[in-house]
Amino acid sequence: MTEATVRRDLMRQLQIQIPAAVAIRYEDRFTKGLPDLSVSYNGRTSFWEVKYADPHCVTSKVQHYLCTQLDTQGFHCRYLIFQRGIARPRSARPRQIRVVKPADFDQWEHLGLVLCEGRFDYSAFGCHLLAVHR
Repeated sequence: MTEATVRRDLMRQLQIQIPAAVAIRYEDRFTKGLPDLSVSYNGRTSFWEVKYADPHCVTSKVQHYLCTQLDTQGFHCRYLIFQRGIARPRSARPRQIRVVKPADFDQWEHLGLVLCEGRFDYSAFGCHLLAVHR
């Protein structure tokens, strides 16, 4: 699994679960640093930087700066982290989808909201998105 696979599957789920939403992926060499995804629905727009933690999760300085600025200016901007599960006893952790504020990114493994655990349930993000756009 890769970040690109996660983004593709996430977009597919959003189209099914919230067909009226306008979801846009920003992925080309001219949009470096922008969050991966914006969703406009119910008069609001949110921004999402998708990460696949395998097992580590990193962001660029530009990405972190833009996410922080968008969030500070009143736009809901979050990291959506898909954490790969690890079965080894000494470093075991479950597979999770976690929503993390830009200010908490450095401690993403301990902070933020866990949307689901044990598998990547993309519909859990759809439900969270509906709550964000109320």
